[in-house]
Amino acid sequence: MLTIIISVLTAAIGGLIGTYFGARFMRIPEEKNKKNIREIAIKALDIIAKYAKKSYREAENEFNNTLSITEKRTVIVALHKLGIPFGVPYNELFNIKKIYFVDKEIDKEEIDGIILQINNGYCDNLFYLDPDTYFASNYTLFAMRNAGKRYVSEILSKSKVDVEKNILIEPVDLGQVFSLGEFKAIQVLRDQVRDQMYFDKNGQPIQEKINSLIRDIELGLWDSYLMWNYEAYQNTRIQIQMGQLMNGMATKQTSTSTQKVQIE
Repeated sequence: MLTIIISVLTAAIGGLIGTYFGARFMRIPEEKNKKNIREIAIKALDIIAKYAKKSYREAENEFNNTLSITEKRTVIVALHKLGIPFGVPYNELFNIKKIYFVDKEIDKEEIDGIILQINNGYCDNLFYLDPDTYFASNYTLFAMRNAGKRYVSEILSKSKVDVEKNILIEPVDLGQVFSLGEFKAIQVLRDQVRDQMYFDKNGQPIQEKINSLIRDIELGLWDSYLMWNYEAYQNTRIQIQMGQLMNGMATKQTSTSTQKVQIE
């Protein structure tokens, strides 16, 4: 009986030990693989960090020439989700061989924060996501941003304000520059940026503010306007104007009534 008990215990202990060490040995290659991927991501971030306080665009060449296609495919989606501003040029599709950055100043503290997250393993689930699928799924948004930037750089920056009539004069017919789909995409943005703040007192465009507007579009700050259907936008404006009109009439009536009481 004792022999049977010893045999059962021996088998059980042996099984537990085998399971523990088996699982441990299986995790070793997995941990090593994760470590290698994190190092690739940090390698990419170190390249960007070298250009701190400069534009991401200045890091493009070194980023593309230093990292292999395989390395870029492994980490680029994770880096984008963590805040690295990749984009797609208006006249190109996504190309892993030539990664494109938007024009944004590199913040060293922001890069250090991303590196810390990666070192701690918080972003492991973001690696290996297919960049072609990821950027293709966001292509419509990139296309809208590119159309918006083209309007600003090719139309707004060459427009002028007739100060006497207070109207904006665009240099060309938009149909010569944009397709119908692009035109519809920029209608709300166009209405919003036709603003005196982008022009000096003589009606000439202020280039510094035009460049700032382009950067804001690249960073997605105008996405809500680019994705807003123009007809819905017009309806909203009409409702607001009607509300303001009714409120003004009510205020005027109240003021008149009050005045009559005071006079009487």
